[in-house]
Amino acid sequence: MQCTLLSARLCPMALVLSFTVFAAACQRNPAPGPPPPVQFENLTEAAGLLRYSPTFSAVVADIDNNGSDDIFVGNHAYPPFLFLNEAGVFREASELVPLDNRLDRHGFTFVDLDNDGDRDFVYAGGGADGIGRGVANAGYRNLLVETGSLAFSQGFDDADIGYRMWRSRQFLPLPNRDGSLVDLYLTSLHKRRVDTTNLYFTNTSADGSISFAVDGNSSLNRRFESRGMDLFFDYDRDGDVDFLRIGEHRARLYRNDGGTFSHIESEVDEVRAVHAATVADFDNDGYPDLYFGALSGYTDSDNVSANAGEIHFSIVDQAGDAFDEIVFSVDEAKVAIDFREHYSDQGRSRTDPGDIFLGKGKDNPARRLAVIGGRQATGRPEVFDRDGTYLWHDPDSERWHLRWQHAAPESGGAKGILYGTGIRLLEHRDREAEASRQVRDYIVMNRTGGAWQVLDLPLLHHAEWTNDVTAADFNNDGFVDIIGVRSRDIAEENGTPFIVINHGDGEFSRQEILDNAEDDIFRADLVVHGFFNGDGLPDVFYTNGAGLLPSHRGPYQFWLNRGDPALGYLLLELEGTAANRDAIGAQVELYGPGDQLLGYRELGPAYGRSQDTHKLHFGLGSRQGPFSLHVRWPGQAEIQVVDVAGPGSLHLRQGLPVITLP
Repeated sequence: MQCTLLSARLCPMALVLSFTVFAAACQRNPAPGPPPPVQFENLTEAAGLLRYSPTFSAVVADIDNNGSDDIFVGNHAYPPFLFLNEAGVFREASELVPLDNRLDRHGFTFVDLDNDGDRDFVYAGGGADGIGRGVANAGYRNLLVETGSLAFSQGFDDADIGYRMWRSRQFLPLPNRDGSLVDLYLTSLHKRRVDTTNLYFTNTSADGSISFAVDGNSSLNRRFESRGMDLFFDYDRDGDVDFLRIGEHRARLYRNDGGTFSHIESEVDEVRAVHAATVADFDNDGYPDLYFGALSGYTDSDNVSANAGEIHFSIVDQAGDAFDEIVFSVDEAKVAIDFREHYSDQGRSRTDPGDIFLGKGKDNPARRLAVIGGRQATGRPEVFDRDGTYLWHDPDSERWHLRWQHAAPESGGAKGILYGTGIRLLEHRDREAEASRQVRDYIVMNRTGGAWQVLDLPLLHHAEWTNDVTAADFNNDGFVDIIGVRSRDIAEENGTPFIVINHGDGEFSRQEILDNAEDDIFRADLVVHGFFNGDGLPDVFYTNGAGLLPSHRGPYQFWLNRGDPALGYLLLELEGTAANRDAIGAQVELYGPGDQLLGYRELGPAYGRSQDTHKLHFGLGSRQGPFSLHVRWPGQAEIQVVDVAGPGSLHLRQGLPVITLP
């Protein structure tokens, strides 16, 4: 579908009402009835996206400027993957990203930092469990516009943004004071690091170069513990972005007053155990609302999960606990072990194999990462007189035994992975399990920027970890929905992704979606949405590589939206001229006939560790128009009004007529 431009004009400043007043004065969008169903098809393997890795960042953006959303995955301590979308088919092009070594990299951010028309990237370096030397933050310039070919070169001086000794998590982009450039806010963890703080970096790029300088006076230069899931968005619609802090599992809202951020006491302070958040206008009143994902936390449980190829375990030494044991079988007379037992909270990795005992002779393997044959591990030990992990094979029953012995008080636990062919988990012996704590996700409604209402919905209660959420109108009915990914305790079976469907009348329903056995024994990490096949329905990409061993090397998942293609949409790409090229901080309202407000979108809040598409999307249901788009560009008081005849895809350059896209 295409739309035809009726008119495009810049409203004179004297004739434009403020966004806040205008939105409040317009008619609300009533609920049209039961929402259309949401359906997805798993095309991970067909799209060439089935990879297994530990992850820390996921990005959907048009990186090669061909108009289609691409996918980039930051693989924690491994080189990242880049997948370019070429007419709906993905081609791996990771060789174009000059990061081919193993380093502790965290969040990646793709945004046009020098306003030249292509998206550069910056990543936050890790801190080696908070005890090592750490990895410097770094930025790379996209050379596509200059050379005609996609390529990246390091374009940031480490002296500007490096901070090697810090435990950096994410650079969050936000518009500068006049909206003309994109500044960066560095978030970090500070435990086990002294004299560190989060930092606000001012973009000082000029004359084709990229440079940043620390704003030493910023009120955001504070020791906020952060995992990089914080958000910048304009909650009160006054034209500048405010800050939502998500740290220490609490949420705090900071109002931006002329560049000074201060905590505003509100109902947002009431949310507990939150881990992730997303921003969207759920009730189409012109103000951004919030969805928070909560986590139940660790339990002192012995967890073991398995599929046909792997056993993941996390065993806890509890008071009075003598041992824990599992019995399993495999098709071949050998298994492989990865018992390196990385403990991030203790800042160490166990490398000595002296506490691993094989077979009746209780011999130690050469390494904690090894292949163990049946003969090497034959026979049950006569006594279990030392703390550690015992592995043996019974040739008569063809069964394997894995036993964790706790002979001394507080001997510690064990974590690891065992690999085999045709694994069948047969018995659990003496395992202890504690119930997970009940928590709930939160929908928090923004009441015209002056107050917040926390919705207490039973459908949001659970005992899992909501690790990430993304918001979009997944069924094109005109109301923004939420998709989230969940896991459980370490080495426990993964949670199933879910959708909270917005009925548009203050009612929501929840259902599990994207169920896939391939995910089961891993840990859900990040979820993003984008537009990959040109049908105007938001598609989903998510990862299963959260945390550390075990369960951290899970599969990517790519799901195409198979909803009703007859429902209309507007898909909008913004390009700033006086404002920053990516229009980070832009605000867009969509109106139907009779000045009916159909929705509000803001560009930039979804640019955290999980970076959603740059495109702004409005589901239209069966509405055919005409429509009116009201765009407030970053740093500008004027509102650009664009009238469009009907559904379709548009490219809007600041101050210029809209371009209809195929």
